[in-house]
Amino acid sequence: MTLPLSALPAGLWRASELAHCHRAGHTTGFAALDAELPGDGWPHGAVTELLSERPGIGEWRLLAPALRDLTQAGQPVMVIAPPMLPYAPALAGWGIDLRWLSVVMRPVHSGHSARQAPRARGGRGGQGGQRMRAEDRDMLWCAEQALKSACCGAVLTWLPAATPEQIRRLQVAAGGGETLAWVVRGPAAVATASAAPLRLGLVVGQGSRLGVQFHKRRGPPRLEPLWLTLPAPYAPVPQPVTGADDARPVPVRSGPAPSSAPSTVSLVSASGVSHGLLDRPASAVSGARDRLSAHTG
Repeated sequence: MTLPLSALPAGLWRASELAHCHRAGHTTGFAALDAELPGDGWPHGAVTELLSERPGIGEWRLLAPALRDLTQAGQPVMVIAPPMLPYAPALAGWGIDLRWLSVVMRPVHSGHSARQAPRARGGRGGQGGQRMRAEDRDMLWCAEQALKSACCGAVLTWLPAATPEQIRRLQVAAGGGETLAWVVRGPAAVATASAAPLRLGLVVGQGSRLGVQFHKRRGPPRLEPLWLTLPAPYAPVPQPVTGADDARPVPVRSGPAPSSAPSTVSLVSASGVSHGLLDRPASAVSGARDRLSAHTG
């Protein structure tokens, strides 16, 4: 006797069909991607791994619709250990309310190279021969506590040297909750086991296109990548005319779309010092980091 799919216990699905989640996922903002995900969107209470070729190929623009929805609804979003300082005006231009966005940066070691950074005691190395340094363990701890606290609408973290055991810890921390959780890693991680129920590879395409490869999902395999057209990184904004008698054409500059959100986000270093630097030039940020390193060193 063949049982109907509705009669199967929760968590079971036919391999030829996408899994039916007990709760619908959060829409990605891309209808084609929603149609390929169990629950029709980003899963709640589960880790989604994004295996990116390199930083900055479009992962922020891929997640921007969900981050916009969450922050505009007043739900905090925690960004942990991004490889580069996020550009706050661009985030605000995508509609992300920066008042609800917090960024935890890795500590800056003055006068020490990455090779001299302390390594974690015990445990096995991460994927690609990398080993988790002390600051990486701190970032892992931040992500785990943010998920356990259940106070965030989403947690986005970069953990390139995470081991399968550490990904399982994050999955356990996120399990059963409402938080969206993304972990960004390198493409070599696809060769290792992972407790994350959803693993997507990100490959860069021409123009503003991003390829999404489905390495793991609760559903049938998809061999071909799904190509998405991402929102433009910047929208041209016309400058206002300064005088009524000025007949010259209005200049156009390249910048993010206007937003009522402030142009800074809460930036927290691993030392616990909170400051807002994301609206300053790179030279100002670098100088502030040097002063912070000298002060904490």
